[in-house]
Amino acid sequence: MWRANTVSQKNGRGLLTLSLTLVLVGSGCAYFQNSKSKLDEAEIALDEGDEARAEELYRDAMRSKGKDSSEARALLINMLINRGGRLMEADRSDDAMGHYREALSLDQTRDESRIAYARALMKVERFTEAIDTLMEGKGCRGCKTMIAVIYLERGQAGLRDKEYADALEDFDLALAMNRDPITVLNKVDVYTEGHYGTGIEAVGYLDHAMRLMPPDQVGAQQVWWDKRIGVIYNAALNHEDSAINAALDLEDVRRSVDPAQRVLDKLNLRMYAASLQIYAKDYELGTARGLATYADAEGAIPADDLAALRETLMGLFMQRAAIHLAADEDGAARKILAQALELEPENRILSFQNIIATAARSTSSARKLLVAWEGDPAYDRLRALLELVYVRNMMAVGQFTAARAGLGRAERYAPELLDTRLARAELEAETRFEGLKKAWYERYRELGTYSYPKGRINYYGRALAQLHLIRSQYDDAQARDYLRMPAFGTRLDALEQRISEFYPYDAELAPSDKADKAILVLKRDESGELEVKVTGPKREHVVKVAGGSQHEIELGVPGLAVVDGPGGPKAVFAEPGVKITVAI
Repeated sequence: MWRANTVSQKNGRGLLTLSLTLVLVGSGCAYFQNSKSKLDEAEIALDEGDEARAEELYRDAMRSKGKDSSEARALLINMLINRGGRLMEADRSDDAMGHYREALSLDQTRDESRIAYARALMKVERFTEAIDTLMEGKGCRGCKTMIAVIYLERGQAGLRDKEYADALEDFDLALAMNRDPITVLNKVDVYTEGHYGTGIEAVGYLDHAMRLMPPDQVGAQQVWWDKRIGVIYNAALNHEDSAINAALDLEDVRRSVDPAQRVLDKLNLRMYAASLQIYAKDYELGTARGLATYADAEGAIPADDLAALRETLMGLFMQRAAIHLAADEDGAARKILAQALELEPENRILSFQNIIATAARSTSSARKLLVAWEGDPAYDRLRALLELVYVRNMMAVGQFTAARAGLGRAERYAPELLDTRLARAELEAETRFEGLKKAWYERYRELGTYSYPKGRINYYGRALAQLHLIRSQYDDAQARDYLRMPAFGTRLDALEQRISEFYPYDAELAPSDKADKAILVLKRDESGELEVKVTGPKREHVVKVAGGSQHEIELGVPGLAVVDGPGGPKAVFAEPGVKITVAI
């Protein structure tokens, strides 16, 4: 609270006048017994909630130059500081500043007023004024500490505003005053959050903070550990291998953590760094770090912990193979998988990845490898993935009949697999609209709503609907799945881009009970009801669409439909099993 450091009006008044009251009463002073001072009246006014009257009385008493003048001044200062605090809480900083300034002007030697005013200036980021105010207080107790706080706040503001050099300078100014390890750790944020400077510089900040760290500051020690993880993360993504090594070489400052746990944490941190380097495609550095970490762990940690670390090591190989496959680098995937399977020949996931990578070169060889896993729960998925690699290979050479046959086999094994849906979308985008009539084509050309690539009217609506379904299910867990067909993400993005460049409508799959129906959805975002005519493929539909709503029309059969709305007629080829949305 803003008034936490102030003295209440009533308590201050009571403490200052208690002894005087006893003396006067004891001597039988008739004046004291029969009249009230202005300070007494002010106290009564405060009890009644009349702060304005109390302030007036304080000012009168202060101007009187009598015995109550000094006390009235002190109580008025308290009132002004408290009022300024309330105004700051109410987000009325401009009004608050006048009260703080007056409080300070009433007694330049009062440290509380000076610090309260400086804190308010800091809150509104008038940092230079705040520092100047504190420096003007000669012999001010607490001002030096407050100046360090302001430098820290200004440094954080500089970090937020991307003024990184200024932020570092302010953190150094604060450090010169407080020698606090947390202050040094603020400098780490300039690298990890602002991406300014180098990883080696950030490690230097960690080292400096470590040397300032008191042994009993458990919270600060944990902050240091977390900051080190952040430095390693950023250094890995920036390909700063030397900075990673330097960060890992630092001593663990967490004195409250059991030494054996610190050893295990360090090994896991090294594996984390290896994983990040593989993610950043520093493949050899990351793999070598993982292998070296496991070698150092052998004999150094309990068997259960070593087994868990070995799983992490195998996970690094899986991660690397998955990245290679995602980049369509099946040769590199096969190479690293061969190395991994030498270490652990019976590993399921590595073996499955090897089947996928092998299929990219030879589906017949992959089928032979798959036989050994026929009883495994993942067999159907693997069989589908193998067929999907075949589908892609056939599409690449224009063998669409063979590709459709391969897709049919994949759908028998894993119809809901995202990879299966993507292959279906790719094939739909290459499949001609069935039953296309010359009159439809001529009318579509006449309206010129949009143009199909190379003039080929394919099932782009069905392809887009599949893509939307894939995107809705492609969450973080799916993205981390190590068993994907090659180049899954790249192919997904490429097909979306290809369709979005020309296709003006949205699409979603129709419900399973309407899998053969051609459906249009008329969507109106603007207000006001609108009558819309839809002509074709077989008949005319006239519907009313309310503002901010949509209306669904079953067209009966696929084909060309012309939507006649306020923007003029729009041509759309309604496709079976798809809801195509047209904005009107």
